Amino acid sequence: MMKQQDIWVISREYAGIAEAGGVKNVACSLCEGLAAQGADVTLFIPRYACTDFSTISEYKPNCIPPQKIYAGDISYTVSFDSAIDLHSNVKVVFVGHQIFSDKTGVYTYTAIDEKENPEKKRGTGFRDELLLDVLFQKAVVTYSTAKNHAPQIIHCQDAATAIVPALFHFAQEQNNIKFVVTIHNAGPGYHHNFYSIPQAEYFTHLPRNFLEKCMNGEWVEPFLMAAEFADMTTVSPWYAQELLDSSNNENTAGLSNLFIQKGIKITGITNGIDCEKYDPRNVKVSHLPYAFDPFNLKLKGKYQNRTYFINNFAIKEKEINTHDITKFGYLNPTEKNIIYFGYHGRIVRQKGIDVLLDAAEKLLSERNDVHFIIAGQGESVFETALSELAERHAGKCVYFRGYDRAIARLTTAVSDFIVLPSKFEPCGLEDFIAQLFGTIPVAHATGGLNKIIDSQTGFLYQHNSSEELFILLDKLCAEFNENPDAFKKIISSAANTVVQKYSWSSVIQNEYLPLYKKINFF
Repeated sequence: MMKQQDIWVISREYAGIAEAGGVKNVACSLCEGLAAQGADVTLFIPRYACTDFSTISEYKPNCIPPQKIYAGDISYTVSFDSAIDLHSNVKVVFVGHQIFSDKTGVYTYTAIDEKENPEKKRGTGFRDELLLDVLFQKAVVTYSTAKNHAPQIIHCQDAATAIVPALFHFAQEQNNIKFVVTIHNAGPGYHHNFYSIPQAEYFTHLPRNFLEKCMNGEWVEPFLMAAEFADMTTVSPWYAQELLDSSNNENTAGLSNLFIQKGIKITGITNGIDCEKYDPRNVKVSHLPYAFDPFNLKLKGKYQNRTYFINNFAIKEKEINTHDITKFGYLNPTEKNIIYFGYHGRIVRQKGIDVLLDAAEKLLSERNDVHFIIAGQGESVFETALSELAERHAGKCVYFRGYDRAIARLTTAVSDFIVLPSKFEPCGLEDFIAQLFGTIPVAHATGGLNKIIDSQTGFLYQHNSSEELFILLDKLCAEFNENPDAFKKIISSAANTVVQKYSWSSVIQNEYLPLYKKINFF
């Protein structure tokens, strides 16, 4: 157990409370894990319209009086409510204002928003995103001032919270606080950057000479602002290397060169996973209909889940057209000796959906022994292409557009292989979940996906083209048909490796606590 430390975690999302991308899992697991190690942990998060309070107890409105905060030339009265997360006893401070409580999503407009106002297209970012970011982050500083309390460490999650260290510094409220800022994704579209110095000045009120040092072309970058006052980390050692590689500029919109030029150090710590929350041996936590044990190769339940999934979700007769999910294509239930490939995740270019589409098209056209199960939502052009793929290969391919937890988990759990052709991937969680569910990952060797050990815990390919992916998938089909038992060793090795090496308790004990100790000398 660690000596008790006072740590604040700042995040726009958190698993079970307000969910969006992978940041939610890291923020939640980090808070829970640190609390389990004896730290006094407080989470700061906006209170959205989509906030789920089902795991919240001891809710206290206005734990401090509402505070006036300036963003731009407008004063906003912000409230602060305190609570306790039932799962972990982590303290939660909800930051409240109409700007937050109007949001039915965390970062983007939802179908609800689009229905109310067609100009708010589902999946597009908020028009007032920068104001939301700045108001939330200034609220953290204001809370510290009003409480006359400063923690030992403030850990900020991704670009949406990355200017917190600078705000504390220039408010002269740092009080020896040590800051950590974790880069979850430095890809284009994830920077939460200001489009000019005047815009950054207007919203943040930070000095122009400081902002000028944090420019990427015309943009002012929160990650560069953070690096002046914080220890920078990212979510895997491989991604840290990529961020400090000037040839990686196309995947960082120019940030890589600036990190290198400024001599910014970035520590890579591979995200963990809460293995117990995905344990397929326990249906109460896995949320799968049937239990099975990939660790010891007791896989009967995996294939019972497949039959259940096909009969209840994937066959032609089962129409699914709810608020959350629309189904395209279907799977034939009577096919035998079929190899199942799955994909669950965001339907965006970063995830290599264009590569997946072409490889799947060729494989489905040339082989009669494969089925594809795809689930997710994102960019409309790829959603449309996947729906057309599924309709074109109806009987062999099904696509579930949208998100539903049962379908998402079953997509991964019932497949033989999960396909992950990401163009870049800071860490990756879907490969972990697949391995825990006895599903073998097939992935592009980029970023955190390099934690897959080729031919031991999954399969990697180097050049991310549809042709190379097709060749590998076709080869795996032939080998699987010839000797399916040969893949059982990989299934067992993959599941056990995740538990032994990548549980959050291990990551916190072996990586985060030493980092905190180094920067705070406790």
